[in-house]
Amino acid sequence: MPLDQAGYYETLVARNDLNTPWFKRKMRERVAAVSDLLKTGKERVLEVGCAEGELGREIKARFAVTYEGVELSQDRVLAEQKLDRVFHTPTSQIEAAPYQLIVSFHVLEHIARPEQELVAWSSLLGADGRVLIEVPNQAGHPLLASDRNLEHLHQFTPASLTLLLARCGFSCDGVSVGHYESPVYSDSIRIVARLQLGAERREQLLLQRFRERTGGPFLVYGIGGDYLNYLAPLAESLDIHALLDSSEAKWGQRLGKHVVCAYDPQAHAELPIVICSIRFAAEIRQHLLNLGIAAQRIIGLDSIYEDA
Repeated sequence: MPLDQAGYYETLVARNDLNTPWFKRKMRERVAAVSDLLKTGKERVLEVGCAEGELGREIKARFAVTYEGVELSQDRVLAEQKLDRVFHTPTSQIEAAPYQLIVSFHVLEHIARPEQELVAWSSLLGADGRVLIEVPNQAGHPLLASDRNLEHLHQFTPASLTLLLARCGFSCDGVSVGHYESPVYSDSIRIVARLQLGAERREQLLLQRFRERTGGPFLVYGIGGDYLNYLAPLAESLDIHALLDSSEAKWGQRLGKHVVCAYDPQAHAELPIVICSIRFAAEIRQHLLNLGIAAQRIIGLDSIYEDA
């Protein structure tokens, strides 16, 4: 019976025995996993399928987060005593401010239409937010060929879950297996994902990186394949003062509104210089230093494209 058919789950209570060793073991793992994803400790977190709210209670004891949950079973009565808010309806019916983190442990396999569920999550997730999902890895135990739990409507693999997330507009930051849920579900998949960026948003963020790193007008040195791949598509939106290269064969070449030329200490003095090569960056940097250019003026393309 799928989770979104609320009548079935409304009847259930005491889904977890909080005193068993396996419950305590999985809770330790989950607290660590969620804690690792909290950047400020003040995020808004939503747990889909929060059960009695024990994970949220543990997280709230450690961080100043707002922790809310979704729970259709009667366990929500206990969760309401521990969390900031508990929704009694399917996620698709929730209207709330964006969350920086949505977590869900062993829920997605219960849902008849997981695509619709993930789309609902995406509407609740902030632009820079992430989701943490855990489901059984196929049958959930290396010695079981099939999961015969009648509540489980899907058997996922790392590949199928990753593809499902991609179809629903998410990109995966990390995928791992072998996570413990219980003695019979000792092998689970855990995925951390975020919303895919649209082309316009990607360009905005990249332009912002250039502006922050260069601080204004700049020169580009090294006009080759890396320039064509990584700067030329952005050139009209960047404050490029000149295109420079050490090769006489390239001098006079027009690229957009600029003509490639040699470095001129008088015309180009004091402006930052972006080395537009990954492979030959060290050689170009040394060449610029030999020309008497101060090291603080030289910016590597790698420092702009590398993750912040």
